Amino acid sequence: MARAGRKRKQGKREANGRLSRQGEVRFDTGTARAKLKFEQYGTDGADAIGRAYQAGLLGENGDAIRDTARKVFRAYWPMLEIGGYRCTLSNPTGGSNDNHDDPARIKAREEWLTSILRRVDRMGHTTRRAFDTLVIDVHPDQGPKWLDSLIWHRKHHKPYPASDEAWLNLAVDAINEIMA
Repeated sequence: MARAGRKRKQGKREANGRLSRQGEVRFDTGTARAKLKFEQYGTDGADAIGRAYQAGLLGENGDAIRDTARKVFRAYWPMLEIGGYRCTLSNPTGGSNDNHDDPARIKAREEWLTSILRRVDRMGHTTRRAFDTLVIDVHPDQGPKWLDSLIWHRKHHKPYPASDEAWLNLAVDAINEIMA
């Protein structure tokens, strides 16, 4: 008589009785859309500035612009928007390297970020909005709309819409002001 319970899976077994994994694919490449995105942008497809960089929209100084924008993004979210992660199950650092043991370094980073954001603010409200949408706002798969439009137009060798190009120019000007 058979044993009650879950039926044994069919397939080749190892000497210890475990189902063999030989010949199986062990790396999940994701969905078809994820594969296409990786082919288009490589590892830079996870944020708007990376997609703009891969599309060649940031100009000849694109590496420095991308790196500066990502530096601001990494400083902004833990510092001003989210704050430190707190949980009864985690240690006080939350598994991050935010230098919680060095208050002077935290204060210096906050002052640096605040001074950068003030410089961008002085450039005008529209420039700040363009900067925020390209650098600070989280756009993991797509967006902002003006950037998606520019990427599409570049890919299809069509002229850029003037308003979309203006948004990009404002954002890049703000990043260049930070780097100066």
